[in-house]
Amino acid sequence: MVKLDHLENGLTVATDNIDGFETASIGLFVNIGSVNESDKQTGISHFLEHMAFKGTKTRSALQISYEIESVGGFINAYTSKEVTAFHAKVLKENIKLAVDIITDIVQNSVFDESEFKKEQGVIIQEIRQTNDTPDDYVFDMFQSKCFDNEHLGTQILGSEEDIMSYKPKDLDSYLKTKYSTDKMVLSASGRISHDEFMDLANRFTSDMKKFDVDPVEKQTYRGGFAFKQKDLEQTHLILGFEGLSHTDENKFDLSVLSAILGGGMSSRLFQEIREKRGLVYSVFSFCSNYRDTGTFGIYAACEDEKAAEVVDLANAELEKIKNSITDEEIKKAKTQLKASLMMGLESSATRMERMASQYIHYGRITPPSEIVEKIDRISIDSLKKIANNIFSSKPTLALIGKGKDAEKLGELF
Repeated sequence: MVKLDHLENGLTVATDNIDGFETASIGLFVNIGSVNESDKQTGISHFLEHMAFKGTKTRSALQISYEIESVGGFINAYTSKEVTAFHAKVLKENIKLAVDIITDIVQNSVFDESEFKKEQGVIIQEIRQTNDTPDDYVFDMFQSKCFDNEHLGTQILGSEEDIMSYKPKDLDSYLKTKYSTDKMVLSASGRISHDEFMDLANRFTSDMKKFDVDPVEKQTYRGGFAFKQKDLEQTHLILGFEGLSHTDENKFDLSVLSAILGGGMSSRLFQEIREKRGLVYSVFSFCSNYRDTGTFGIYAACEDEKAAEVVDLANAELEKIKNSITDEEIKKAKTQLKASLMMGLESSATRMERMASQYIHYGRITPPSEIVEKIDRISIDSLKKIANNIFSSKPTLALIGKGKDAEKLGELF
């Protein structure tokens, strides 16, 4: 049973008790990500996430990991465009420890100078690894071109120059001016007593405060063409368009449309580009939703001299789907979407994350039955309408590889 509460300090607490579970997943989700950074703060949200594990007023970096791992649990974190999350999974008898450590690393990080310098090196290696991985790098290129000169377009990791310019005081200041309690959700799923968890939340977050945080300017999709020449065996590309925001009622329609186009081996793109023509090993479509807007994209990797053909074939499939969708395709795509939702309910970590994300984006927790109902209402007409709206907008193409057809493709954008 899902329960939602609010502490006097402004922190939101969500729990989801699952009878029969012997474990619990706990997470502190902060509605702050790279989109909240100023031009001089690129990568600082992610840097702060790293440094949270490098020591607090009462625990060393080793103690943080040792205490969780000694009881068989694990702890981790991630930074996205709009959210930073710190999460752990433990046996039910160790819930108190997990709450203690997660809230400790968020509230009491000391940003030790020696640990800070070491972590600068770690993040620089992470940046270089991404830059050396074309199927990762092309997504950064795509995002940057979709939101050129917007905070949604900046890289979450930042640049090497950004990371080396920061001092411990910069991260401390960012924490104290961004991590307000009304931007946070403490979420837990598994064998959880709501009342006991509320007591823990009150105990371990009593020093957290609510304060004003600078609002984020509305983010605007721009689109266009981006190319990076690199001597690779394959060309990696993403063709995309402006998508939908978290709160857009049509976002499930777009997810169904994406499943039909590129949601598996039986999808249109996979069958047309890989199975019939053998042009790629990997091709798929995806949707990303943000506060103000979103993206829809098609990723593929192919021989350099085949890039233009792959783009042409992808565009042809987008044109076809504007006017030609079958009942069978819709039924299969709906089933895929609902199956993914239901399978996620079997994971306490997924349930914990969904609760927090839904509250952050919608101000409420959406029952699975409500989502299923919205999926069931999707029709051929609603899909054709969203396809015509999305795929008639200004496109974006990101390309990394030798670039034989780059000039030709660039002229289309």
